[in-house]
Amino acid sequence: MSQAAAVIRRSLPQSEQLLVEEIKQTEGGVVLLVRIDQPPRCPACSSTVVSRHSEYQRTLHDLPWQGQPVTIVLRTRRFRCRNGQCSQKVFAERLPGLADSRARVTRRQKQIVRLVGYALGGRPGSRLLHRLGLPASTDTVLRRVTQSVAPVSDPGKVRILGVDDWAWRKHQKYGTMLMDLERGRVIDLLPVRSAASFAEWLRSHPEVELITRDRCGLYADGGRQGAPAAAQINDRYHLVSNLSEAVEREVQQLQIEARTELVQRQGRPTPGKLTLIEARRQRCRQARYERYLAAKELGRQGHTQLAIGEKIGMKPETVARFLHAPGFPERQIRSDRRRDQARFLQDQERRLQPSLTRTHFAAGRVAALLMKPPKQVSSEQQRYLDHFLKVCPAAYKLRKLALQFRAMLRWRRSHRLQPWIEKALASPFSFLGQFARSLRRDGPAVERSITRPWSNGPLEGQINRLKVSKRQRYGRAGFRLLKARVLPFAEAA
Repeated sequence: MSQAAAVIRRSLPQSEQLLVEEIKQTEGGVVLLVRIDQPPRCPACSSTVVSRHSEYQRTLHDLPWQGQPVTIVLRTRRFRCRNGQCSQKVFAERLPGLADSRARVTRRQKQIVRLVGYALGGRPGSRLLHRLGLPASTDTVLRRVTQSVAPVSDPGKVRILGVDDWAWRKHQKYGTMLMDLERGRVIDLLPVRSAASFAEWLRSHPEVELITRDRCGLYADGGRQGAPAAAQINDRYHLVSNLSEAVEREVQQLQIEARTELVQRQGRPTPGKLTLIEARRQRCRQARYERYLAAKELGRQGHTQLAIGEKIGMKPETVARFLHAPGFPERQIRSDRRRDQARFLQDQERRLQPSLTRTHFAAGRVAALLMKPPKQVSSEQQRYLDHFLKVCPAAYKLRKLALQFRAMLRWRRSHRLQPWIEKALASPFSFLGQFARSLRRDGPAVERSITRPWSNGPLEGQINRLKVSKRQRYGRAGFRLLKARVLPFAEAA
């Protein structure tokens, strides 16, 4: 028994200060009767001149043994301080490393529950803890996660800062995530997305030297207000993504022009009376054109995109596309292979040139192939791209401009940025020119994105982790719990 008791004693926290008196096996698990084995000392004056006052039992839940719950019944003594100048009259024995004041669980059990809740969340964490012999309710698990603890160490000064937004609810409410890119960890989470909140955070961290961001103007303005000496960098991923969007819209426009030219070239007569399908298409286009004009007018009056969408019954992203378009954006052409095959057979019967009959191509697929280096294009993809280039030969120049921009980013050739912008502005591609004008407005940040190695790639991964955490909670908790689960896990002091 003495050997077993010694083994059990060494498994307890602060074992050198505890003495196991008895071990009991009950229906509820293992019960350890323990007392403190150290000289009493007054916590106020540190005097050892004390006298015994009374005794009481304190019940603490500890980590399980082989799946069985463990309860520590701690015999705690009270003493009187005999120092006449001490303000502390009566005190009880305490072991800060064993349990917090008035707590009913040991510190290490509390930390394990918090770690499980941090990794899994409330309900899944509670189910796992019950299987491990640490019964805890969902509320307890979440409460442990949100409890404030001392950081493991000084986070240090943030020199390279990454900033991006995350959605409380898409197109309605956004927050801000801040990350130390040098250390690779999230350092703060803001419940709002605004230039003022970002600038206020930067003022409390004057050590920031470099800010990586997306192409949103809010963070650019907030960076200039809060840290005017810090350099800003456009994220390369967003540059390529915006270029891809511009190329896709150009591909769509080229297909519309190719269809019109094909009809004129083949001399198909335009009927005096429209068919039912054509008349319906004309009515839909006219209604869409009227909404486009209304959105433009409300935009000139200073209304927000969300307010415009509510007034004319459109989604905010459609309003944004209308407001930023250089002209009325026509409907996208669907890529329908069955329709292309039917037209191919009809044109063959009419003895038309079959190579010019296919004008329906997936704009996103074509844009991806136009931006892809030729060595990485497969034979099947090349055939598809060749068919498109036969219908829209102007896309050769579009492809050349897109590949030049990709090569400029890949090989860090910032001196080619301004010449590329001039070429894009001089080209007949309006959407690509709009992209080039945005690069000119943010020229220094774009140049640094080419020459500097920093980007928001790690931050995008952390935002994906935030999305997973947010969906695991099923909308139950608020910002405090979300922030506790996104920030790095800190051990209890």
